[in-house]
Amino acid sequence: MKRKTVFFTIGILTALLTLVSGCTSGTASTSSTLGQTSTMAGRLVINITDAPAAPQIKEVWLTVGKVEVHEDGVGWREVGLVAPARFDLLTLTGGIQTKLAAVDLTVGKYTQIRMEVSLVEIGLVGALPNVFEKAKLPSGTLKFVHPFEIVAGEDTELLFDFDALKSVNVTGNDKYMFKPVIKLTTTKQPKGNFVITTPSLPNGEAGVAYTPTTLTTTGGVVPYAWSLDTGSAPLPNGLALASGTGLISGTPDITNIPGDYTFTIKVVDGSTPQKSATKTFSINIAANGVLQIITTSLPDGTEDAVYPGATLVAVGGSGIYSLWELSPATGFPASLSLSNTGVISGTPADKGDYSFTVKVTDSAANTDTQVITIRINKAATP
Repeated sequence: MKRKTVFFTIGILTALLTLVSGCTSGTASTSSTLGQTSTMAGRLVINITDAPAAPQIKEVWLTVGKVEVHEDGVGWREVGLVAPARFDLLTLTGGIQTKLAAVDLTVGKYTQIRMEVSLVEIGLVGALPNVFEKAKLPSGTLKFVHPFEIVAGEDTELLFDFDALKSVNVTGNDKYMFKPVIKLTTTKQPKGNFVITTPSLPNGEAGVAYTPTTLTTTGGVVPYAWSLDTGSAPLPNGLALASGTGLISGTPDITNIPGDYTFTIKVVDGSTPQKSATKTFSINIAANGVLQIITTSLPDGTEDAVYPGATLVAVGGSGIYSLWELSPATGFPASLSLSNTGVISGTPADKGDYSFTVKVTDSAANTDTQVITIRINKAATP
């Protein structure tokens, strides 16, 4: 095969830089390398993706030495790489991305990004496997001038889109010349971290329809995809998790062994790049007919505001629940009350996370206890 000399000015690269600022503030660090101190207030994530190249090119292997960002009034800061320094860009088409870096970043104004490329290797259609043309680079450093700002509580995404097809030029000497054609866009993501906010799941009883519960999140972008996390134990037999809604429903099968079932739920959002969150839950499944308190958590309340009210729920036993009480009478929010019928009401006096134990007795003198949690939020400042 005739060898060809290839000149490369990084026209086939798409770099997606996601700059994620956290909700905490801090003093700007004077360190030359980001991510080494706890004073940083944001998070910088750099992903790599690409657009299709010319038909005669099947591989473009890029070796990145380092990435730096320029903070206004401070200077250049090096970003530590977390992904392999060498990767094939043409496997990253059609929206596929690979993470290049993830690092803490101070809140402030930034003006430039530069990427040091030490080697570019191109695989041509018809060439033997692992046989590449080394590209001649006019410059080993790519420099992007684009002011952006990191604000506490906001996520900022910078998308550097290099068009491979438009960047490829074939000369009359059977050589390839790559000249960058770049599209740069800036988008915003919702504030806050992406987390599963459901505090706990209701208990269940074999042979009795489970209380349908829809899992909730904050900080992400719809649509969401829900699943059991890799390596997680399964849900109790008879329960199912809806991927598109996060709804857990069904009827626990009577073959379930009575006891606690612990598993980990994962959710992925619709942002680019995607965010994911996981949380471990535990459900107690009682044998059919056994008295069981279903409620495990309550709606949030606000200090000095009338609580919206909640009613504790039990199943099994005689079906007639004659008495609900605190057992012991500790850990309950001040100024709230629990009635004999399981109704919680009142006006909580103090913010905080509370955990307490309730006891139910049915008409046949069967009893069950359950630890309940509730959060009382701080009243809004006038």
